[in-house]
Amino acid sequence: MISHVISDYAIHSDFLIHWTGKDIDCEHDRDWYSRKDEARIGEEAENKYLRRLRDILTFGLWMTEEAQCTLGDVVIPATPKCCFTELKISESRKHASQYGRLGIGVKRPFLFRRYGRPLAYCGFHEKGCDDKFLKACADDFKNKNMLNFFKTMNSSAEFTYDVYGESEWRLLFFDELLREGKIIDPRDMTHKREHKYFLSLTHDQQQKLKYLIPLDGWFSMIIYPSSSVRIRAQQNSALTIGDAIRRIKSDPSDHGNRAVGGSWPIEVTVGDCRHF
Repeated sequence: MISHVISDYAIHSDFLIHWTGKDIDCEHDRDWYSRKDEARIGEEAENKYLRRLRDILTFGLWMTEEAQCTLGDVVIPATPKCCFTELKISESRKHASQYGRLGIGVKRPFLFRRYGRPLAYCGFHEKGCDDKFLKACADDFKNKNMLNFFKTMNSSAEFTYDVYGESEWRLLFFDELLREGKIIDPRDMTHKREHKYFLSLTHDQQQKLKYLIPLDGWFSMIIYPSSSVRIRAQQNSALTIGDAIRRIKSDPSDHGNRAVGGSWPIEVTVGDCRHF
């Protein structure tokens, strides 16, 4: 007989968080992490974070592409990807200092339905990586882009395991995702709304953005950079953020919406996360 044990303590978070906004912080609020309070972050930074949130809710998360890298003697090719962390929410503040203070949380099926998975971590660092499993996969994989599911545990020769501590998951580009509409090419003029959005971006942003991943009913959390940004997002109807959430959460045919009962995302701030 199979017994089911219910526990109030989960080893892993129920949410996978995509973080963004490092560019905004670098330009407007570099020293935010040294402050313990949630002081206003400045109107210009707030406006940019609100615009970022609105665009994600309206058009989707960005898939971007890093340059190819080498782990030991294995070349990891460049491919469009989108990254998430499986950290306990209480660890969010430190992680946000590395990647930005806006967190978009989804449940795991959001990634499963798009062939996403947690990374396989290798020993040591990029130049000191000698991993037999990685080498075997590099020899066997027909699609070398799958090697982007590997990453080293350390960012340097010092064994801090800082990279491993991120508990990262990834979505990679697959042709099937494009055919099934689970990702969208914003350069494709047949997607009029997304293409118009793409044309509104700066040249550098257009070079960075490869594909968009529309959110669905598995979208479950927003982590705001500050209380003031949360208040503006919730109370200013002109921002259309509430309308965008309502559109995502009102589709009864969406599997995620049926699974979570159509509930709206949890809304907290980076400061709130310290108390989880």
